[in-house]
Amino acid sequence: MKRAAGIFLVLSILCVSLLIPLVPGAAFGEAAGTAEVLSWVNALRAGQGLAELGPDPLLERTAEAYAVDLNARGVLSHVDERGRRALQRFQAFGGTAVLVGELLGSGAALQSVSAAWEASPGHREVVLNPLWTHCGAAAVRSGPNEVWVVLFTSHRIYPLQIQRCADGYLIRGRLASPLAEEPVLLSGIETVDPLHWDAASGEFSFWVPLDREQVYHRLGYRSRGGGLVVTDTFYPHAALTSAAVTSDRERESR
Repeated sequence: MKRAAGIFLVLSILCVSLLIPLVPGAAFGEAAGTAEVLSWVNALRAGQGLAELGPDPLLERTAEAYAVDLNARGVLSHVDERGRRALQRFQAFGGTAVLVGELLGSGAALQSVSAAWEASPGHREVVLNPLWTHCGAAAVRSGPNEVWVVLFTSHRIYPLQIQRCADGYLIRGRLASPLAEEPVLLSGIETVDPLHWDAASGEFSFWVPLDREQVYHRLGYRSRGGGLVVTDTFYPHAALTSAAVTSDRERESR
């Protein structure tokens, strides 16, 4: 059975740059990535009583691709040549989150870049956003400097799996937000009933037939206050998170 769609909360993108001149077209090589950045980020957040962030490989791949792009263009800009910002670039890699934050910087090493970020109120505000749950980062060398891209996101349904089956898509996940009461999936403007929902564990699954694979989907939850919150948006065929599975929807219904 399908119900009418509700009103969802839309979150904005946070972007801050550290504007240090780059060397256009300079050769680049690998540099420290997420692990080193997470150490700095989590130390700064711990000092404010905020939760630690975990690594996100998809954020890291998105950051790496953009660091290469910025180095090739010799600029620091939150907008790429196609007009895309961090959220759109992350979604192009298959990301489904609706909120992405970004830091950009260039310097001789991460220590000098992170010190400048930490001294900047705007950069600190991005790092200390209490909504973040995960981080990904990458750098390439541009002459004497490293070009850094650091991305943050909020996974309030985690882990999320979008799997292709023989006759449709299986959407699996777990509500990670303490404010979540029940999962909600909109296929276009139609609400889809859960295939499986366990309130005790927060685990759920939805079924999307093949004829809806190019329809825009919004996944989220109903909060304790009764409102609806969007956490992820996607076209099923463009946001696969794992290989094809052979189980059918009847096996998923418990």
